[in-house]
Amino acid sequence: MNIGGTIKALREQRGWSQEELGWRVSSSSANISRIETGKHGPGPDVLEALAKAFELKVYELFALAEGEPLHLVARLPDQAEELLLQCFRAMSEERRLLLLQVGAQFAQPGQAK
Repeated sequence: MNIGGTIKALREQRGWSQEELGWRVSSSSANISRIETGKHGPGPDVLEALAKAFELKVYELFALAEGEPLHLVARLPDQAEELLLQCFRAMSEERRLLLLQVGAQFAQPGQAK
């Protein structure tokens, strides 16, 4: 696993310098450099901040470092998604269809106000 190389690739894809990434995760550019070159790994707090900066979950960051394409990594639902899923599963088929119709309207930018 090459977490440092993955972090560097994600940073470069976004066009960020080490300084920019350091600012986003409240760390120094020197620390980002050490992480990217594998001189040391990110601590738990920095790892969490890095994942957040890249709009990933920590496990997705590790999956990428293991060479797994993101589309094969199932996203774990957050608490709100889990609650919504539980409610949806408890509904009758008729109510599910109604919720899907309403949800589709909300998902369209500028449509549902």
